[in-house]
Amino acid sequence: MKDIKDYAVDTGLVYGKSYPRGPPGTILEGLSSKHISCIITESFKQSFFGKLPPEMRRRIAGFVGPCWYLAVLGEARRLIDYIRQCEKDLDEELDLDADLWISRIVCQDHWYLSQISNMPIEATEGMEVFHIQPPQTIHKIIASTDQIGVRWIQFLDRETTPTQDQSSWYEIYDVEDFEPRLWVVSKGLIIKRIEIDDDEATRLLPSTWTSPNTPIFHPSEGLCHGHLQEAQLHHMKLGPQVEGIIVVRAGAYSIVGIHNFSGRNKAFWEFLEQVHARRGLRTNPSLYWFYFPLNDQEDILKVWDRQLEHPDGRTNFDGLIVQTSFGRDMTFGAVYPPTFTRDSIYRPMVRDTDGPVSGIIHDGMDLRFQRMSVFGVTCHSPHDGETRAPVPVRYAIGPPGAHPSDYLVPWYMTKATLRGVTKVQVCRDRMQSHHPCLGILMFYADGHIESNGQIRWDYGLDEEICSPFVVASGAVNEKDTIKDIRNAEDPVVAAVHRGEWKPLPSQGILAWWFSELGDRLDVYYE
Repeated sequence: MKDIKDYAVDTGLVYGKSYPRGPPGTILEGLSSKHISCIITESFKQSFFGKLPPEMRRRIAGFVGPCWYLAVLGEARRLIDYIRQCEKDLDEELDLDADLWISRIVCQDHWYLSQISNMPIEATEGMEVFHIQPPQTIHKIIASTDQIGVRWIQFLDRETTPTQDQSSWYEIYDVEDFEPRLWVVSKGLIIKRIEIDDDEATRLLPSTWTSPNTPIFHPSEGLCHGHLQEAQLHHMKLGPQVEGIIVVRAGAYSIVGIHNFSGRNKAFWEFLEQVHARRGLRTNPSLYWFYFPLNDQEDILKVWDRQLEHPDGRTNFDGLIVQTSFGRDMTFGAVYPPTFTRDSIYRPMVRDTDGPVSGIIHDGMDLRFQRMSVFGVTCHSPHDGETRAPVPVRYAIGPPGAHPSDYLVPWYMTKATLRGVTKVQVCRDRMQSHHPCLGILMFYADGHIESNGQIRWDYGLDEEICSPFVVASGAVNEKDTIKDIRNAEDPVVAAVHRGEWKPLPSQGILAWWFSELGDRLDVYYE
């Protein structure tokens, strides 16, 4: 029974309370196990299955789908047998001046380290054993990890480039200034973590990233953070393939997702899963989706984090502000009345000597917390010797409060010029029966693109409208709503929302306000 409990402790995070989607490798192991042959003899010829090419067997396993019996009689049986055969200390200090033997086992289609020792390890069924010699001078130690345990470990000198193995996280220890002492922490099946001490027996904290190749940045200027050593970081690169930046907010002080959008690809859908996984921890407030397009030859030049200072001296991070080489800007945060913004602190993340922003550092991949708390930037080398004064964007206008209580609700605002707009693509809320307009992508005669309102790429933007434009707005279910946007000559205008259509001018700044109270449009003239 103890062996089964040890197995449950090691793999509980893998299986959870249900078995939604088993990896093909786990199902394949179950189909090939000798313990399953007597159960499926009437419907499955195991001897014939074993003669098929490996690619075909794995394909068949993918069609079988999740099955507890196959997982228990295949993978679980093998791992429990391994626990029974293996006797090892829970904590073991290793001599890094001597050779190392590393064993690893498969669990849920992934290899995990099971033992690290200065003594040779005898290989058993289902195990791989490696013999390595750490470099004479170790510059870095990198442990590849996920929520289950350690997948691999690298000992690097100054000339060695780390390798990536598709792990969730890479715990990076810089140890070039001392002789490190390494401890292995295990609970019987999988190595849970490694611990490293310096010469004075002080426990080191790693920097944790989604890649073993960390970017170069200046922590003092380039990061907005609370507890950097505890953060798990991701470097979101910007480049020609990036169409824009998506930022998802929840409430006045919470950013819950940020993504470099390059189409509705696998990375985009994984980003949505992360947002909703973090969203599952909270019931309120609503999510708000910002999209900031990046045009050809357009660079982000400046980034600020905004802190709102309270009368008692406390400060809250409540927004990011970006400014581009085209003179465009976006506030990923609430827009407060001018009396509020006097107490805002704007901290530049880009130094005057830095070039355009090449990437954004954040902790959005870490789902342990309800909100993101670390933001930073990496920059290219400057194109010239010019410096740009860090003047943050401050709005002279306040939110469109219809009555005093409106100011208690955070309002968000996007804006774009109406000059030169030739067409728009409309994003509608498909989750509501009346399909209100959430936002628009605006296309201009000079070829550049801007966005207004909220853009939900998972909803799609399959509705294209040419100028001139008319807009119907009004209350639906006691919320201000942008009901429709049409071409002024569209026959629907005369038949639907009669008396509610208003033309959009060809000049001015169109501001799209949105909050819990609904959506409102305003046109400002500079």
